[in-house]
Amino acid sequence: MASTPPSPLLSQGPTPPKSSPPTPILANPVAKTYAFIHPVLLLALLVLRFNALVADPIPELLGDLPFLALLQIAFVTICLPPAGSSTKPTTTTTPTPEDENNTTSSTGTGIILKPGKPGLRRKNTPKSDSTAACISAKLIPSILSLTLTTLLATPLLTALLILFGAPATTHHPQTILCAAHMAVLTAMPLVYVHGVDGTVWKEVWGAARPGDAVWGGALGTAVGAWFGAVPIPLDWDRPWQAFPITILVGGYIGYAVGLGLGRTVLFGSRLKLEEGGGDGEGVLAEGKKVD
Repeated sequence: MASTPPSPLLSQGPTPPKSSPPTPILANPVAKTYAFIHPVLLLALLVLRFNALVADPIPELLGDLPFLALLQIAFVTICLPPAGSSTKPTTTTTPTPEDENNTTSSTGTGIILKPGKPGLRRKNTPKSDSTAACISAKLIPSILSLTLTTLLATPLLTALLILFGAPATTHHPQTILCAAHMAVLTAMPLVYVHGVDGTVWKEVWGAARPGDAVWGGALGTAVGAWFGAVPIPLDWDRPWQAFPITILVGGYIGYAVGLGLGRTVLFGSRLKLEEGGGDGEGVLAEGKKVD
């Protein structure tokens, strides 16, 4: 007897979860312009306060943290969509003469009766009210993102810094403040854009996110801080080698580079680990772009 072919539904297996797409910079001139200005402002803050950072790290790190938070709030509110919003462009339709003839408006009240829907009225919203609502809809998520970053990301990065070699019994203020700066740079934009989406955060911890400005800045900060730790154990006897100065400098530079690359040449690309030759080592390779 001839065997029946297996059903396509049975042979496909479970469908993998759909990945979240990369997040573009908002498509307006102000957002695109400030996306270039923002990393310049961060690096300028670092350069202007570098001597004070070397002379007395703890008060300088503490004093610079509010300025960093304000710059990051400005960046996310101007350039990025908050979690749950749609980045698709809105289309406007031009009313036809028939629609205009069917539209009746009451004089002096600003109430419009929509054609084809009896009884449904729409009030004209003042432009100032809509602008205030738009600002409020973006400012509140940015403040909540900063709060979650302070309460959750800072302690987590503090523990990671200690695991990766930061002093465990000394330099506690330096470690916490370094973690706070890195958390505001990396975690705050991620929380603002993706919220608490578990699928996205699994991709973040697995370094599997498609490239964009937010993920590029976070990954660049981590890589820059890693390379920034190299000069600390070297016997150069320089005051700027003290922990955590070079780590922060590397983190800031890495953030600026990663943000620029993520929103341009690496947008939509993935980094994935591929098997090496015969020694079992992994090779970091660029995956194909995500549509």
